[in-house]
Amino acid sequence: MIEYIIIVILAILLPIASQIAFKRGIKKGSNDFFKLLVAFGFDSKVKAFKVLNKRSTPGGIVFIGDSITQDYPVSEWYQGMNVYNRGIGGDTTEGLLKRMDVSVYDLKPKTVVCLIGTNDFALLDATPENVAANIERIITLIKAQDEKTNIIIQSIYPVNPTIDPLTVGKRTNAWIQKTNSILKSLRDITYVDVYTPLSDSDGLLKQEYSHDGLHVNMDGYQIITNQIKEVL
Repeated sequence: MIEYIIIVILAILLPIASQIAFKRGIKKGSNDFFKLLVAFGFDSKVKAFKVLNKRSTPGGIVFIGDSITQDYPVSEWYQGMNVYNRGIGGDTTEGLLKRMDVSVYDLKPKTVVCLIGTNDFALLDATPENVAANIERIITLIKAQDEKTNIIIQSIYPVNPTIDPLTVGKRTNAWIQKTNSILKSLRDITYVDVYTPLSDSDGLLKQEYSHDGLHVNMDGYQIITNQIKEVL
């Protein structure tokens, strides 16, 4: 219960800290505080996953990723399926690589659905090539555990800085699209293009699917679910 309360508090503080850091030009003090909150939230979620994994059933569908996955109520959208949510707000490809055991291996899934990378642009100053290389590494590690595991890689979603430029930050659709073009060519996976149905005629995340230009609302999750269910 205490960990749950801490996670809720962090969910409130993280976007506030991010906006403060952005307004101050990402000054060291603000940026360090933001990274501290991300790290604390990461550790709390990993500890929670270790406990929850003991109650899991092998052969399920695991969703891994950042806050967009964390906020995705997969139990409701995939009713009747053995699904698990292992998203962590603020996570990056580097963070996911560090928690593969509790987020994937321990669950022995039949299918892994991955959405990761947008925070790399904002927090790690990563390039599309960096992001794609780390995602390829994630794929390799999953296959090394069980080569029969189905891996679904979602395209990184579009952003819309006209809604909230502070939240979108350094992310750009040009780099997101470049990353997606690399992800689409990866082997041993099923690539799902979610970017296109979520974007408007200008390639921006549709306003009706988001309140901040980065995260999606339930209407957005409906679109995402429709795309993923086509390949499950």
